[in-house]
Amino acid sequence: MAEYLTEIGMETLSCGCGITFAAPKKWVEERKRDRKTFYCPNGCHRYYPKENEEERLKRLLAQEQRCCISARNEANTLERSVRAYKGQITKLKKAKE
Repeated sequence: MAEYLTEIGMETLSCGCGITFAAPKKWVEERKRDRKTFYCPNGCHRYYPKENEEERLKRLLAQEQRCCISARNEANTLERSVRAYKGQITKLKKAKE
């Protein structure tokens, strides 16, 4: 039976109430992505609470982008400080001459 369900593109799901049922794989993937509520044949409220792979990767990308922006801002601040110090050194050298 499970082989037949796989051949026609169905996925088996198990509910906490003990029932096992099948749904189209495409529909299951959509529920995993959008995390909308669905119900088992006994009427139990079901959803996918976990972060899916796409959301996880988007979150990690955003985190890395924030880190990169922060590092770039820090580098710019340090570069301005270095230029200011170099200017002070040049000013002091000219004052000695």
